[in-house]
Amino acid sequence: MATRIEQSGRKGGRPRRETVVVRVKLRLHPGEDDDLNAFFASLPKRGRARAVIGALRSGDIHRVLVEEGLDEEQMADAFEGWLR
Repeated sequence: MATRIEQSGRKGGRPRRETVVVRVKLRLHPGEDDDLNAFFASLPKRGRARAVIGALRSGDIHRVLVEEGLDEEQMADAFEGWLR
């Protein structure tokens, strides 16, 4: 997964907030992922990122990390990375 921090080179006006860009590509399969296909189809294209962020925050991320086999130290590192 590629991440990068963007900073504005502008000199005037309100300063932009630092931003971390995370690009994710999903392959959804008809018949198997119909619920997710419907979810994304119902969203305006410019609202997808906010909807995904909301879905991630409302889910049980701790359970997901445990199922992936991460130990407590790896989970702490992952959460710390998200908070930066």
